[in-house]
Amino acid sequence: MIQAAIPGRGIMNLEVLVLDYNGTLALDGQLLEPVKDHIKRLSPFLEIHILTADTYGSVVKQCEGLPVKVHVLESTDHVKEKTDYILQFGTQDVAAIGNGANDQLMLQHARLGIAVIGSEGASTQALLSADLVVHKIEDAFGLLLETKRLQATLRL
Repeated sequence: MIQAAIPGRGIMNLEVLVLDYNGTLALDGQLLEPVKDHIKRLSPFLEIHILTADTYGSVVKQCEGLPVKVHVLESTDHVKEKTDYILQFGTQDVAAIGNGANDQLMLQHARLGIAVIGSEGASTQALLSADLVVHKIEDAFGLLLETKRLQATLRL
């Protein structure tokens, strides 16, 4: 668990991290260089899940050996499927990171929603649904590893 006390917002006891794949962790189906190391650093503290439509058919191979659960989306309504995935964790505090229009409700329903702009850009729906926005995935992981950054940004 990662705990972050946010003045004016209470204490977040983050237990689960749900990540979008393409545009967030990967570009053109290939994991970005620093992602594997960050996931390994976070895995002792968080249960990590990756959600993807797997546009490039590469997610399983790219995530091989990582301490993550990969879920390839099966429905035609990815917004609902991603939201339902988040909601399955019930009372656990979930952090979600994404960039696409299909991430909007996932980010909104998570206890902590982070939108990543990255090389692929980010949809305005994702940006407006997130608690905060970062330029790249490394910055999002940094917020989870150094929670004082969350305090500084999210305090009321």
